[in-house]
Amino acid sequence: MNVYSLATKGFVSIPYPPELRTKVRGAMDSWKAFCALPALEKLKLSGGDRKKDFGYMFRQDIGPRADRKELFHATLPNLSALYEQAELVKQSEATAFIGATDTLLEAVSPFISDFAKSVERTYGLNGFPNEVSTSRRLWTLRYLHYFANNASKGDVLAHAHADRGGFTLHMDEDSPGGEYLSFNGRWRPFPLTEKETIIFPSLVLQHRSKGWLKALCHRVVATAETAGKERFSMVAFVDFTDKVRWNDAKHRSQEKAPGFNYAMSHENFSKFFTTQ
Repeated sequence: MNVYSLATKGFVSIPYPPELRTKVRGAMDSWKAFCALPALEKLKLSGGDRKKDFGYMFRQDIGPRADRKELFHATLPNLSALYEQAELVKQSEATAFIGATDTLLEAVSPFISDFAKSVERTYGLNGFPNEVSTSRRLWTLRYLHYFANNASKGDVLAHAHADRGGFTLHMDEDSPGGEYLSFNGRWRPFPLTEKETIIFPSLVLQHRSKGWLKALCHRVVATAETAGKERFSMVAFVDFTDKVRWNDAKHRSQEKAPGFNYAMSHENFSKFFTTQ
């Protein structure tokens, strides 16, 4: 894989292996079918509150950064529990969704491993592939569904932020609107295509690379095509360590100015982290 643009643009576009693309599409279709279930049935797959970040979640926030959406988090350690919960749902769509998620978590592993090897070769992050492969229990598939709303063109649906973990695969979306903040301070649309995924560093990878790979700030806005309509997407958060974490108790990453980290020295950036 060619990953040079991680440092120059903040992300890399990589063609999907055809078999993996098919599984991504299948998981997205199953997510849409799951979202169509009655609310009480979907809640049977809930893992609890925000802190647990497990299973099905419905969020209707208030305030300046409010958004209204339903989402789903799945990791390898909680798949067994999700299968059991899905059996409690009358409709078969729940079990089919968990099955498609299970299949995708397995299928994406070699792709992620190849990416980690390319990062090691290109940027000299010795041991990075092993860190990634031995942390599969930390990887999270996130499914998102933004409800139809009164948004107009240019309105922000997901506010500007950098992800807190290792790196992110933007796996699929059913409509445009994703944007990234370029290193010269301009918002630009992600160049997504049907046959490619985009991977970008998150905050922990910026720390791991000592500032070489910047955590990419991104957001979602309503376009002329999507304003007022519902929106489905899915990403994979790939964490490779639970020993170094962004210290969110002291430094709310969502409250930082977009791109705050781009010109920051590694010494100053490291002050936002805690080790365990």
